[in-house]
Amino acid sequence: MKKWMFVIAGLAFVLVVTGCGGKKSFSMDQVDTRAYVMPDGDLYVEELFTYTFHGSFNGTTRYIEPGEHEGIEFFEAYQPPPGKKLGEFSYENLSSLNTEWDGENDTYYIHDAAKDEVKQVYYRYRIDQAAVRYSDVGKLDFSFFKNSNQDIHHVSVDLYLPSEYNKTDVHGFLHDRTGGELTTGGESALHYENDRLSEYGDAEIVMLFPQNQLPQMKVSQKEKSVKQLLAAEQKREARMELRDERMQWAGKITGALTIVFLLGAVMYLLSWRRISAWLNRKQVSRDELALLDPLLKTYLYRKSKLTQKDFIAGLLSLRNRGFVTVKEVPSSARFLEEPTAPDTTLLFTFRGDAGLLSPAEQQLVDWLFKDRNGGREFRLDSVAGPTFKEKQNDEFIVKYRKASERHAAAFKQWKKAVSDTNPYADEVKPNGLLKFLVPVMVIIHYVLLLYLFYADVASSLSIVLIAVLLGAGGILASIKYTSKLWILLYHVACFVIGSQIVHEDGSSSYLILVISSALFAALIPKYRMSWKTQQYRFALKDWGKELRKGPAAGGTQADRAEAERDAEHAVLLGIIPQYVKRLRTGQEDGAVYAAATIPLLFSADILASMQYTQTHLGILSSGSSSSGSSAGYSGGGGGGGGTGAF
Repeated sequence: MKKWMFVIAGLAFVLVVTGCGGKKSFSMDQVDTRAYVMPDGDLYVEELFTYTFHGSFNGTTRYIEPGEHEGIEFFEAYQPPPGKKLGEFSYENLSSLNTEWDGENDTYYIHDAAKDEVKQVYYRYRIDQAAVRYSDVGKLDFSFFKNSNQDIHHVSVDLYLPSEYNKTDVHGFLHDRTGGELTTGGESALHYENDRLSEYGDAEIVMLFPQNQLPQMKVSQKEKSVKQLLAAEQKREARMELRDERMQWAGKITGALTIVFLLGAVMYLLSWRRISAWLNRKQVSRDELALLDPLLKTYLYRKSKLTQKDFIAGLLSLRNRGFVTVKEVPSSARFLEEPTAPDTTLLFTFRGDAGLLSPAEQQLVDWLFKDRNGGREFRLDSVAGPTFKEKQNDEFIVKYRKASERHAAAFKQWKKAVSDTNPYADEVKPNGLLKFLVPVMVIIHYVLLLYLFYADVASSLSIVLIAVLLGAGGILASIKYTSKLWILLYHVACFVIGSQIVHEDGSSSYLILVISSALFAALIPKYRMSWKTQQYRFALKDWGKELRKGPAAGGTQADRAEAERDAEHAVLLGIIPQYVKRLRTGQEDGAVYAAATIPLLFSADILASMQYTQTHLGILSSGSSSSGSSAGYSGGGGGGGGTGAF
């Protein structure tokens, strides 16, 4: 609960900070662009941006798509004359602005401070070798406003060729799935308009034109004919025409799958066997629970997911069956100088016949017990990590880290042996359906995502990358089907990739499907338990809730025996700190059954000793923290670059 409270508090803090931040903002209200194809294949571009600023800004930014060209020959920014449209003025008499280039994010930073005003900025730049000349056709691939920080309003782009041409020989194709309109046959070779160019748009124009427009350019060694290029573009346009229809069909599929996953989630959430077991948990008495093997109780309570500290449950199981005796002894000398360490610990002595032990029990004894004093003994504090004083010595740190690693490895082997031993193996069984359901979910999302990107007319490269990355993740999730972490991470990847689908209906319906599927995956039980086993588990959880409130005061021998039984269950259910806190409060209040009156195995001091050992089993790897230098634009504020303002 504390973890969830911290998460909620953190989210609330983020929302408050975000909401209380300044209302600094800007918009790009209009952009007019004129791009001229030069005889040598370069592209000369003029742009007039109109911005509205709310708050103070240092200037503007302009991202230039690198593409396959040779780079930017020059980039300049000016203050345009007021009231003039693009084409009605020349740069020669204008006041230039200071510009800086950030090669890491392909962005120019234009220093032109603005505050609560509408301002225009005029850009001119030349892209080297932007066009390609083939034997019978010229091609220009112009990515004009990719990587914008926000939507751009009222965009117009005009492309011009250097000399006279037959208008029927010019072909234009728009590679932008978010909208916009491209026309030919006007004053310019191509004219593009868009009232609202999405920041997520491709913003790319492909123009095919007569190759004689590039007389100063060498013919490319790549052999591509006008027929091949036209066929490829026309094929893409045919896909665009079928885009809405295919997305509607995919929407029906995602809608049906969403219903299936939601029904499955509800089925698991409202499992009648689990609900019935919970409703009948009160039928299990404390005496009936007390008769269960201690390790079995912990195993059921944790649904077989034992933790390192649960080796104590194995020791109590051996004690319960008479194989081990236990007594309170002074702590080892190294703990007596540690203020937070307990003064006493437990000494377990093996007294039984090892031949009567199960393989898991034999492994536990071989792991923990050592030959001492003519028998086999185990001191509880022997597995505790270094004290505060010992942590000041690097040799001790290395020693205890190796011991911690050995303990973790031995625990892992013992845990595996327990899960393979009856009655534990019969009471909590792995859910065999996961081996089938996880690959099915992987395949559904894999196939559906690839189809959605194909229907959304994504590039072949994007589809191939998604196929490879998502396929590798899907294989890993299917192999590790027993761990829900991997299938949930796969859903996270699907959500991130699905959010890149441009078609709004297709993207929204698929993201809803991912959420429903992830909910279904989270609710699939990893283990199968019988009705009776679940009933016992719910009864144990109820007992744990009561024990968190502390023991009830009593004075008879029966009361004290019951108190020791409760203390043992506080250990088995992992709630020692809460129990000890209430226990000591009761003693301070003068409770009759205090451990000092009649010694109990599970007194407050003994429980505190157990808790200390459990919380000091491991030791974190040491390492010096290094301070990293912050990367970014030194001019202060471009962030990750892009077209916008800073």
